[in-house]
Amino acid sequence: MNLRLLGVGSLCALLALTLSGCLNATSEASFIGGREEMLCDGVWPVCKGKFAGCLLDPDRYIKGTFPGTRKFLIETPAGDWAIKVLLFLEDRLSPGTETEIRWFEPGCAEEYRYQLSKHKLAGDLFEQAGRSQVFTQEQAVVDYGDHLIEVYSDATCRYDLRVELIKLK
Repeated sequence: MNLRLLGVGSLCALLALTLSGCLNATSEASFIGGREEMLCDGVWPVCKGKFAGCLLDPDRYIKGTFPGTRKFLIETPAGDWAIKVLLFLEDRLSPGTETEIRWFEPGCAEEYRYQLSKHKLAGDLFEQAGRSQVFTQEQAVVDYGDHLIEVYSDATCRYDLRVELIKLK
């Protein structure tokens, strides 16, 4: 292509199109946002028959792979809170058929479950994540303390996982 024949506006448009094809809508670096990676391979007893790999907080993130299950704790202070789980999906080979997130109240007294296959919105895990490659779900919790979170998927991919605490009311 002879670039001398293109005007400045056309050249800028060509450059923008070229770059937009090379960049994801959300990059891993922007998803992580300065958070520190955390290993989550411990065995912390939480309640009868249930264990967590770590105590995660909003300033850290976990790397992992699906298929499989990731179990971790997140602490909420007193007040009304929702816990948001965010997954940045990479090397997406197969979306699988089942993705599930379970939030437990402290002591595992109460459980809340999200199952993608039973959700009203159509689409698999990768379709739900879209161009941003980020899949999110949140759940309001009642009690303060350590909440066990379990994330399972039979998809085949790598992921970065982080959480956010959302103050309600």
